[in-house]
Amino acid sequence: MRWIFILIACFSGLANASSTKDNSDLTQFDQPFLLGDWYLVNPNMENPQEDFRAVKLSLDSSYNFSIDIQKLDYSVDHWEGLYTANEDTIILGVNSQDPQVYEYKSNHNLLTLNGITFTKALPNALAGIWSSAHLSGEDVLDSQLDSVDLILQPDFVFMFRASNSEGSEAVHRGVYYTEGDHLVLLYEGGEHDTRYTLNRDTLTLELEEGDVYAVLNRIR
Repeated sequence: MRWIFILIACFSGLANASSTKDNSDLTQFDQPFLLGDWYLVNPNMENPQEDFRAVKLSLDSSYNFSIDIQKLDYSVDHWEGLYTANEDTIILGVNSQDPQVYEYKSNHNLLTLNGITFTKALPNALAGIWSSAHLSGEDVLDSQLDSVDLILQPDFVFMFRASNSEGSEAVHRGVYYTEGDHLVLLYEGGEHDTRYTLNRDTLTLELEEGDVYAVLNRIR
């Protein structure tokens, strides 16, 4: 846990950062598995040398990061700034006087920084089993799309099934990630960046500027 205390010591001087890159198409972002809210819970809170309950690290596609460290007394230390990353190295605080360099490994729901593993969490109740109640759009008409089922697991694994009026069926399985109102589905041989709206038990998806518009109800 030593690096957490390095964070506390070194990031206190970080200034607030503004966005420097507009990634309206998340499929063009170089390291998509980094995006999201990452959490680490202290497994040994009885040790007074590890003065934290939990750490939240947020990374977005405009290369902004923020870190919130909840102390044992429930107070919170907060820092934010800019980051940069390649395939195996992330630098936090590139706009500070003392940038911090970490080796990392990541997949769709785990991020390991210098041997410390964070878990990604959804910011809302998006996980669930969804089934279409309404479909419209040019692609829906062209393909005679009749129904859509979507399973979004809390570990960022999905299954998508589409059927048409002639009984043909297509199934895709893969992983997904989110940012803002973007829901990106990645599967073997394909990738889709959709816009979504979540209203309790109704999930609305829009793909390719209205080519597909789907309203899905939560099954469970």
